[in-house]
Amino acid sequence: MKCDVIFYLAKKTALCQKKLGEMLTVRGYELNTITAATSPQSLGMQLTDDLNCVNLVFIVGGLRDNDIRGISNVFSKALANSSTDIIPKRLKNEVGLFDGYILRSGKQTIICIPDTPKEIESVLNESLLNYLDRVYFGD
Repeated sequence: MKCDVIFYLAKKTALCQKKLGEMLTVRGYELNTITAATSPQSLGMQLTDDLNCVNLVFIVGGLRDNDIRGISNVFSKALANSSTDIIPKRLKNEVGLFDGYILRSGKQTIICIPDTPKEIESVLNESLLNYLDRVYFGD
């Protein structure tokens, strides 16, 4: 199962990519396209492109920013102007300050995670990975 990764205002991108790859490939996921976005507009365009190709997209970073570029503000505005009833769910981060988020509509899922390997491991816990396996592999 292919999934895409967008680094959004992220730090430690190489380490994050390595950790994400380690956690996902053993479960049958393949990191397909890895890109970066530095503004809400470029994030929106990249996310649209990615969701036209794959059903699972990870956004790494953007959780620290509380200004208009922050991921929570970006998705709040996008969902407020949307006709869908997607409600983001918080993903608890046990080792850091910034929780992640998951948004799902049908078979398409967006997962927003922090930009440190330790926090990625905390947010992408066994429970979440099992959930993704059920959605995408029927396990």
